[in-house]
Amino acid sequence: MGKRWTGWTFLGLVAWASVAVAAPSTSEQLSKLAEETISTGAKFDPLMATALGLTEYDGQLAIPDEASREAQIARLLSWKESLEAIVHSAGPGISLVDADDAKLLRAQLDRELDELRERQSDRKNYAGPAISLTKTIFSQFLHLPVPGREGAAQADVDRAWDDIIARLGKGSAFIEAGQRLVTRPDRLYGIVGSRQLAGVPDFLNGPLSDAAKLQLQSRPAALSRFFKGRDEVLATVARTKTYLDANAASWPENFVIGREAYNRMLRDEQLLPYEASDLERMAQDELAHGWAEEAWVTAAAKFRNLPFGPASGGGLAPGGPALVDYYRDRMADLRRFVEEHEVVTVPAWMGSMEIVETPSFLQPVSPGASMNAPRLFSRSSTGYYFITPPRSLEEAAKRLDMNEDFDRDRILSTGAHESFPGHFFQLSIARRHPDFVRRIQHSAVFAEGWAFYGEEMFVRLGLFGDDLDARLFTARWERVRGARVLVDVKVATGEWTVAQATDFFEAQSGFTHKASEAAVAGYVLRPGYVIAYTVGRLQLETLLSEYLRRTGEKGSLRDFHDRLLSYGTVPFAIVGPELLADLGRPASAVRAAANY
Repeated sequence: MGKRWTGWTFLGLVAWASVAVAAPSTSEQLSKLAEETISTGAKFDPLMATALGLTEYDGQLAIPDEASREAQIARLLSWKESLEAIVHSAGPGISLVDADDAKLLRAQLDRELDELRERQSDRKNYAGPAISLTKTIFSQFLHLPVPGREGAAQADVDRAWDDIIARLGKGSAFIEAGQRLVTRPDRLYGIVGSRQLAGVPDFLNGPLSDAAKLQLQSRPAALSRFFKGRDEVLATVARTKTYLDANAASWPENFVIGREAYNRMLRDEQLLPYEASDLERMAQDELAHGWAEEAWVTAAAKFRNLPFGPASGGGLAPGGPALVDYYRDRMADLRRFVEEHEVVTVPAWMGSMEIVETPSFLQPVSPGASMNAPRLFSRSSTGYYFITPPRSLEEAAKRLDMNEDFDRDRILSTGAHESFPGHFFQLSIARRHPDFVRRIQHSAVFAEGWAFYGEEMFVRLGLFGDDLDARLFTARWERVRGARVLVDVKVATGEWTVAQATDFFEAQSGFTHKASEAAVAGYVLRPGYVIAYTVGRLQLETLLSEYLRRTGEKGSLRDFHDRLLSYGTVPFAIVGPELLADLGRPASAVRAAANY
């Protein structure tokens, strides 16, 4: 006779079984899907893995072809189906955070799909594979382990060099395979790409080879493999440049995406409540305000008999090797100012930035300062601030050059954007977010809007004292930001030619004609990016006004900034409603929940 179960025992088993097989929550399902996009993406795109700090893929290269391209599109479409199934299963009771995470993943997948099916830059950019490989090896070079630092040992150094050598050995095959996918070569991509390729030998033959000779001297076989792979890549780069110089001028310009596609990009990929016409109105307002601010500052300087530039009180930066230490000191000044003026809470775990000269292969598309935040999944908290020292600080000062930070004021203003409390600070916080979906996002509108907002905020908070030169510099960059939104919209939608855009930008920005050509080329090849400064600042200030209206005397700038940075680098369509919904919680609790 079988064992009899009492009612309580049976019910207990049912309860236990229901717990054991309970379906994962909506949040868990969304996180798992996000993790799959990263792990699978790293497997099929090792260059992306390196950019994220997933170093186990550093020695690999995926040779591109049509089949792998179609397979990636299929994966993206499959992930979109999975996402919609998760949202449908959650039903109308889905939480605000889960609904927002679903929006973020949908926008991410739409962006990657549109890049492959609509914009198709891999079909247009013949120099792209060589530049991508060089940029990735440069990243590996920057992050070479140092024994004794952050737990690294000599074995880690050897492994890192083996990975670089392995990539160089496969580099030529990778470049040539990528070039076979270029079925719609674009003239502008070709011209800009040739300029970038001209700087590749400077890096491969210079700093990279110097480091290899030093660190591989006890491993002659590895050093020999390094030179072999390097020389093969250099030969392929040289052939690519020769081909571009001979053919690019005859290629068509096919970068126009049209107004409908542009508006869809704004709505679906960037989660913006605007269309192209809205951006044009914003840009005109910003451009007009920049001109007005310059007129006011110039009149005030004339009345007070004050010059602009180093003589205004900012002081010329030193030339030569001393410039790096000067930059480092200015970044320390910014951090102190942030803390002393209670702009935002600076956590004790915040890392530091290394000051590095911009490599020559990046200077054609990044003539001014730029930065690399700590990589998303890396153990290191170090960022890199790239500077392109002026050939002559004095000459740059005479023409008040917009792209060369020749004095204290300009270094501090640019540093506020790039380091504290700008990109380095904000992205260092975002990469620690416990929500995996949030952690992998990078909304340019949020990141650039925050950094742009900080430039004028520091002027108003007194970083520069009574120095009018800093106000002039800020006003001129406001003109630049407004002008380039108009360039971006009108060229991408087909209303302007590149020549028309260059003439307009030169007249409005204060850039030289050569610098305007280079700037416009960069904007055209990344449609929808440079709008981020203008749109992001406006959305941020709109949110600040609503925060102040709701909090009244209880609100503060630091409280608002602490809350703002606690939601990740995500669109304001996500940040705004969540921040306002959380006003009943202390900012410290909001920060703690974000691991900030």
